[in-house]
Amino acid sequence: MLFDSHKDLSNSSILKWLVSSAIITFFMMGLLMFLLYERSVSLYNDNLDQWLISESQRLEHDAQNKYLSLPNVSQGKRYLYHFNAENSAENNQDYPVISQLKGQPAIQDYPTMRATKVMLADGRELVVGIDKAHYQQFKSKLGFSFWGGIVIPFLTLFVMATWIAMHILNRLSLVNATMNRVRHGERGVRLEVNDRRDEFDTLANHLNNMLDKLESSEAKLKSLTVDIAHDLRTPMGRIKLRIEDLLDSGQFLEKNEQHLVAIQHDFSLLIDTFSGMMELYNLETGRVPIEKKSCDLRKIVNDVLDFTEPLALEKQQKIYLTVDMPCVLQGNPSLLFRAVFNLMDNAIKYTPEQGVIEVIIDCFGVVIADNGKGIKTEDRERALDQLVRLDPSRSVHGFGLGLALVHAVMNIHNGQISLSDNSPGLRARLLFNLNAG
Repeated sequence: MLFDSHKDLSNSSILKWLVSSAIITFFMMGLLMFLLYERSVSLYNDNLDQWLISESQRLEHDAQNKYLSLPNVSQGKRYLYHFNAENSAENNQDYPVISQLKGQPAIQDYPTMRATKVMLADGRELVVGIDKAHYQQFKSKLGFSFWGGIVIPFLTLFVMATWIAMHILNRLSLVNATMNRVRHGERGVRLEVNDRRDEFDTLANHLNNMLDKLESSEAKLKSLTVDIAHDLRTPMGRIKLRIEDLLDSGQFLEKNEQHLVAIQHDFSLLIDTFSGMMELYNLETGRVPIEKKSCDLRKIVNDVLDFTEPLALEKQQKIYLTVDMPCVLQGNPSLLFRAVFNLMDNAIKYTPEQGVIEVIIDCFGVVIADNGKGIKTEDRERALDQLVRLDPSRSVHGFGLGLALVHAVMNIHNGQISLSDNSPGLRARLLFNLNAG
């Protein structure tokens, strides 16, 4: 299962950490670039002052030697030249920055500039200033470089953070998918270990070793349980036969007959429980070969209803069968019958009198829904384990093997059983993978 969920990405702590780092880096770079920008502007202003001083000295030298004329000074590209007819010494106080030159039609478009002035031989003042367009062009280029130096690295960091997070999530999703398969009862599943020998391979090795030990312990426990059941079933069967012989012979007091019948019944329950445990173990371990053929679920469900309808009638329950679409699959008819029968038997047991049981056949499998008391959400997964009975009072007859057998049958048929709320009651679905063999 590869990463394909935007929700998983948005909830990723890795992505949040990387994006937070990128944002912090963005602000730090922004502060640094701002300081560099201010420093660059300051240095550029200092250079402008040096240019103005150099230019004014050159013009002053030309003026003193009478080389300066209006055509010569008006051809400048970097500087703005303007002759000021008013010879006032107070204007020198604004050097090197003139905040505003008033009353000069030729420079009304340049209200603020860096400028100086030169006294000409005829007594007029020559104001020398930097063209504002040139100054603004420098600031625009510097500002563009400033934002480019912030935005481009930030976008690069953001894209890299997203890619790294997706790469990590994709590898983690493989781990989660494998663990989810194990959680749903699939055995023999292992994580793939690559040759990179990174932290994910180390994690995969640890998890694989853990799964090996868990499955080994589980297999030993199941084998021990089955061995005990097998060893106890034989002597219990003999005791049951002896009780039956005693009942048939009639060589006992009449008042003890009820006790003997009860003992016989209890031994029958124990033997059935041990037989069910052994059968379930054989199904889960694949010790019994399973023959599969084409099966029509509608026919199997109808056979189950023929057996269970009399039980439902005793409790005045109503059973409704709905066939949305036919469902034909490769399977074992006997095992499928038992799986559907166990679900119907549970529905009848736990549905109150005059209750309603609905059976639906569609292209995905079978749904059996009742209006009984249902199963709590936190108990639904545990209900699929063997020897689990959710009724603390044990008032309902059963061994706790019914749903476990259904679960084993569905695993054999590459399907799954899902339990959900029917509001009220339980909704049990047998979901088959029809593409699997």
